[in-house]
Amino acid sequence: MMQHHWDDDERLLADLSEAVGETAPLADVIADYGSGAYAWRTVERDLLRASLSFDSSLERVTERRGGPDDPRVLTFTAAPLSVELEVMPDQVVGQILPPGAGEILVETADGVTFHVQADDVGFFILPNVPHGSVRLRCDTAVARLVTDWIRL
Repeated sequence: MMQHHWDDDERLLADLSEAVGETAPLADVIADYGSGAYAWRTVERDLLRASLSFDSSLERVTERRGGPDDPRVLTFTAAPLSVELEVMPDQVVGQILPPGAGEILVETADGVTFHVQADDVGFFILPNVPHGSVRLRCDTAVARLVTDWIRL
């Protein structure tokens, strides 16, 4: 059993020096991980917050042109970007505006996430309709945004 005499400052410093010396080859890797983690501190601040600016399900019935089975249309806006969604029983399609390619991260309230790609005109399809509350994080050449949580 190794016995430490850490009540003596000199011995404590010697033990610490020995311990750090053993990890010296990993120092650059550890520094890189630390720098990467530090860079994430502002990721939420750098995202535009896109508010729900239109929801077709909230229109007064007399103003609707179609029937109750028509797709639900949602628009989230955060200048200079917006995201439009069309929610149908079997799928959700969307478009980033202004049109352009991007990556969409879909987050559900229960912690499930998945990625989809928006094509060159900003069009994307969610592979299945998430149930419950969701929000989208859109990363494009123009900007990055996160939508309000919405119940589909």
